[in-house]
Amino acid sequence: MKKIGAIVLFCWMLLLLPNMMHAEAGLQLYLNGESVSPSATPQIIKGSTMIPIRVVVEELGFQVDWNKKTRMASIHNAEKTIQLVVDQKWATVNDKKVTLDMPPTLSKDTTLVPLRFVGEQMGLVVNWESESKSVFLFSSDFGSEVTQPVPPTTTPEPEQGGIVTPTVPSESSDTDLSSGVKSGEIAEVQAVSFEDNRLIVGVNKSGVVPKQERLTNPDRVVIDLPNAKFADSYFKSAVFGTNGTGEIQVPNHDVVSKIRFSLFSNTPSTVRIVLDLTQSQNASVYTEQNPNTIVVDFNSGTLIPEGNSGTGQQPVVTPPQSGKYIVMIDPGHGGNDPGTSSPNKRREKDFNLSVAQKVADLFRDDANVQIIMTRSDDTYPTLSDRVALAKQVQANLFVSIHANSVENKPTISGTETYYTREDASKGFAEVMHAKLVQATQLPDRGVRQKSLHVTRETTMPAVLLEVGYLSNLTDETALFSDEFQNRVAQSIRDGIYVYLGLQP
Repeated sequence: MKKIGAIVLFCWMLLLLPNMMHAEAGLQLYLNGESVSPSATPQIIKGSTMIPIRVVVEELGFQVDWNKKTRMASIHNAEKTIQLVVDQKWATVNDKKVTLDMPPTLSKDTTLVPLRFVGEQMGLVVNWESESKSVFLFSSDFGSEVTQPVPPTTTPEPEQGGIVTPTVPSESSDTDLSSGVKSGEIAEVQAVSFEDNRLIVGVNKSGVVPKQERLTNPDRVVIDLPNAKFADSYFKSAVFGTNGTGEIQVPNHDVVSKIRFSLFSNTPSTVRIVLDLTQSQNASVYTEQNPNTIVVDFNSGTLIPEGNSGTGQQPVVTPPQSGKYIVMIDPGHGGNDPGTSSPNKRREKDFNLSVAQKVADLFRDDANVQIIMTRSDDTYPTLSDRVALAKQVQANLFVSIHANSVENKPTISGTETYYTREDASKGFAEVMHAKLVQATQLPDRGVRQKSLHVTRETTMPAVLLEVGYLSNLTDETALFSDEFQNRVAQSIRDGIYVYLGLQP
């Protein structure tokens, strides 16, 4: 019912105020593969799709409130509350601050909020197709009952850069495709789009392991999704040619000229996506959860090996030819952004900075590693500033330090480690988490994959450490103990040394 509520929420949000001005001409909205015709069309502002909002669907478990005095929109249910303020570039999700790429805005008394941010927070897959100016929304469980149409077998010739769609894979094809999806389970591709310099592929299951390859003459990147097929809704909504190949044009892009996709084989069922490039280009290939997506990110990453298909193995950090490894330590929040707080009003930003300073002290005279901090006092560099600094100094590793909280659940306790880019950061996250849990002696809440700005947009292995829960009184007491912080700092130092292969 809650998922239905999320879907209905977006339908009603797009029906608000029919007199919206400056809407993007021809912008189309699709909900679970079905076209939606709202009386108020979404707008595109500075490259972000913005939608109107009002109080809707309270009877389905969600409520949208608008405070005219504070200009705050609040979307909430029993588990989650999202608060957005007009012209403010951060929002709160369950009282935790999150930076926005585009803030809410007013257009002729209509409040517009960023579709992607709100949609993903409410558990939807949100994708944008630039060629057709279309927004696709999918609930996380959509497509589990549909069947897959079989595309025609006539295909472009391989030497022309086409996507081959044989009934049975040829001997030259690499058909030994490993996947995290259990044998017999077929994942369904629900959306393919190119947005913010990234290919985004929405699927209905976790565990799909992309297989990647770079080809030359002409330059292109090939992504295979084993144990996957196209959802019936997407096969109907996307433009597939008579040869069974779908295509998305990417006009005015410096690197990507076109994206092609088809069902590459039936045995095993494999979706192939080809990005035609105008030149060789660095990219990261990684997966995200909640919602489940595969991402080819041209904003960051290393060059995909030529003619070498792989499943995103962990990179080896190249030792410096001279000087030291550079590790960026990021004390989360700061300045006017306190982060979360404890029942006793202790602030996350203070904990983060204190631990970060202890880490820096441990490396002060280190012969192998140089620490650079994103902040060394109570200031607030933006998330983009933190990423930019890490790239500027060519950091080898990035470690962001945080404390967690959860509203109205004071018994939750423990330590978590987050990463985004599986190929670049998963191994680093596992090493850091193992050391961190030993130090905190709090419940092990695991290594988790999540799309977080500082772990997503950085180009080096990057992790975000949620050391403990400030909302838990026992964790709070530990977090602000010098002895505890010293153990945590030492564990961060040890984890960095292990990952870099240095002697302690």
